[in-house]
Amino acid sequence: MRRIGMMIGVVLLVALALADRTSVSVSNLQAHVKYLSSPELEGRFAIAPSAHKAADYIARVFEQSGLEPKGTNGYFQDWELTLGFKPGADNSLKIRGGRVWEAPAEAIRPLNLTANTKVEGELVFVGYGISQPNAGYDDYATVDVTGKVAVILRGAPNWEGVSPDIQRAARIAPKVQTALQKGAVGVILVNQPDNDRLLPLGMRGRAPAANAALLNVQASVGDKLLQPLGLTVAEAVKRINETGTPISAELNLSAEMSASIEPNRGVARNVVGFISGNDPQLRDEVIVIGAHYDHLGYGEVGSLAPEPGDIHPGADDNASGTAAIMELARLLAQNRDRLKRSVLVIAFSAEEEGLLGAEHFVRNPTVPRENIVAMLNFDMVGRMTNNRVSVSGVGTAAEWEGILKAANTESLNLQLGQSASGGSDHMPFMRREIPVLFFFTGMHPDYHRPSDTWEKINFEGQAQIVALAERVVYALASRPERLQYTRPQQPQPQQGAQRGGFRVRIGLIPTYSEQDGVLLEGVAPGSPAEQAGLKAGDRIVAVMGQRVRNIEELTSLYDKMEPGKSVEFTIIREGKELKLQVTPAAP
Repeated sequence: MRRIGMMIGVVLLVALALADRTSVSVSNLQAHVKYLSSPELEGRFAIAPSAHKAADYIARVFEQSGLEPKGTNGYFQDWELTLGFKPGADNSLKIRGGRVWEAPAEAIRPLNLTANTKVEGELVFVGYGISQPNAGYDDYATVDVTGKVAVILRGAPNWEGVSPDIQRAARIAPKVQTALQKGAVGVILVNQPDNDRLLPLGMRGRAPAANAALLNVQASVGDKLLQPLGLTVAEAVKRINETGTPISAELNLSAEMSASIEPNRGVARNVVGFISGNDPQLRDEVIVIGAHYDHLGYGEVGSLAPEPGDIHPGADDNASGTAAIMELARLLAQNRDRLKRSVLVIAFSAEEEGLLGAEHFVRNPTVPRENIVAMLNFDMVGRMTNNRVSVSGVGTAAEWEGILKAANTESLNLQLGQSASGGSDHMPFMRREIPVLFFFTGMHPDYHRPSDTWEKINFEGQAQIVALAERVVYALASRPERLQYTRPQQPQPQQGAQRGGFRVRIGLIPTYSEQDGVLLEGVAPGSPAEQAGLKAGDRIVAVMGQRVRNIEELTSLYDKMEPGKSVEFTIIREGKELKLQVTPAAP
């Protein structure tokens, strides 16, 4: 695999060398997106070795294009980061029934909702682990799992006409929740033979199952567990799917289970290159061009696939934006005589984990932060249709609209938004009152799914966006005066630009720390959170009287809120507990 990466790098260098000096190279864009979204890079999870391989590639492009290194270690700006979880030291499964049998270590993995605990209990097979009596299906109707370990098939029934309620109940979290509500002290989730990869660990925060051990096992282990029924996993699946009838039974076996997980710590890496301006009076002022290159790996965090476990290539999100800034950097460096101001090009890491790479940079800038005059962000710019491009943040400087209209020589259908909408890497800059623009071509059904592949990218449209941005940069670089930040109007929902699906809008900007509660990095300007008095540094520990331990628990409460009706937030501020009334707005 390393040899393949080296070969692609060589091909890239040739492409860069042959590319036209003054025009956008579609072939460059395609080469960048194809490599960054290739299986070799395994979805670019921020602290995974594959993400560092992507960073190496970006750094080589910056170097070949003539950018100076401007990180803290050459082109790199590294920092330590904890993202989700990894298996702990004690994960085991012993089965007793006549003799003792222990599952191979490589065939088991803890689920990310597990408590770090050991349990013992009799084994009960409960099919798909679904209890939907109103839909005519209940795996628990004839068995009792109180104080026992539930053995559950992974996946969903697929008989003709299976109801949506049953399909929703077949997701992993509902299966676990149902088993625990029925009294189980442990859950063994059994893979099916046609999908026998163990589930990845992830999640920013978690609500562990109290005193319950949760393990995922391969189909070969499941075959051992189902031997008392005279069935293999494949046979059980076939029978249930063919008949639409549960197979639930005591297995006359007992289990000793240990499950443990621990924080997954690693190094995240921004990639930073610099193009010096040529005007003695203006070269100290800097235009930042940025895009995040990280994605979801195997779906550890944020996947919208029914189950994680497949590589999420992230071709549009955000290999497209990363390719755009690499090609834009090449053009700007080759035409640096047109740059009076300097340009800083940053490929951010850990955007998918809460804009952490961009936030790390603005807290630890490698150029004086007060010298940054503007920030242009590119996120999901690979699916242009009907020449339509969303550009938000126009309200952060009075000059933006005129600059964009003058630069739009190809008559793109620009959808200009006053607010800097969309949760992406421009936000930490805007919170420091730096004018921003956010380029975006819209949501699509492949968002945060394994189907976001390079073949679906509109490279010609992507090239048009790069050309537009190039003209914007030249205009910014040559203006006698720097832009003046203006506070944009209260954000308004934009068609296709929203990434959330919540019932209400509050305007919280959380960090993803490991401490109990939700620590705020800030609040959105003009939002209900700001109006209620919430601010950076507050730690939310309860909402509506219910304890909040992490971001998942907080957002789960949004469905219980109504726009216009105030709710009580309990926060910790400077060591003191405060209660604030927050009135959610419509999304």
